[in-house]
Amino acid sequence: MAKYYAVINGHSIKEGILTSWDACKKEVTGAKGVIYKSFPTQEEAREFLRLHGKDVPSKETKSNKEKNQEKPAEVSAEISSISEATIYVDGSYELSTGRYAYGMVVVEHGEEVASFKEARQGEYSAMRNVAGEVLGAMKAMTYAKEQGYQKLTLYFDYQGIESWALGTWKRNNTLTQGYHEFYQNMKKDITIKFMKVKGHSGDRFNDRADELSKSAFHS
Repeated sequence: MAKYYAVINGHSIKEGILTSWDACKKEVTGAKGVIYKSFPTQEEAREFLRLHGKDVPSKETKSNKEKNQEKPAEVSAEISSISEATIYVDGSYELSTGRYAYGMVVVEHGEEVASFKEARQGEYSAMRNVAGEVLGAMKAMTYAKEQGYQKLTLYFDYQGIESWALGTWKRNNTLTQGYHEFYQNMKKDITIKFMKVKGHSGDRFNDRADELSKSAFHS
């Protein structure tokens, strides 16, 4: 289904409409003061710009911001910020080969916008699917930082993803120790919120991450 993205205060356009998520993401990622919203029709996107564009302060001037400080509050309730990422991760283990894998789903506006998967084999295989979950969590943090996100909400179904990172669980091997240190460094640059979900409970994106982790063994 086609979508139209109304963008205000992007990198190269002050107000405009884009027709692909990739183009929109390039325009808004890291842009100061940017706001955007997706619509099913071009008419709705144009109406959004007509109603709100002139009320949104330009990132170059403070005077406009002071004049219109009431309007942006109304707009902010309707749109999402590109500065926040939502990512789901899950892990799997293949008994016949001793390999572990992760699946990762990036979600924007309730839709999957990117996915990753990878299978590995090595010293961490003894931890089975947990090794994949940890690897996926590290990939999610790295991705969020590299894409310029300021905040990350990380969804997972194994408690160790949060507890090892925060240090509330003992870290008895090089993987959990390394993961803890990795998180401690990452949190200096990006705010990370951990959200545990119940595995195999019908959560759409958790199930998708699980599916990706299993398919990694066959790619």
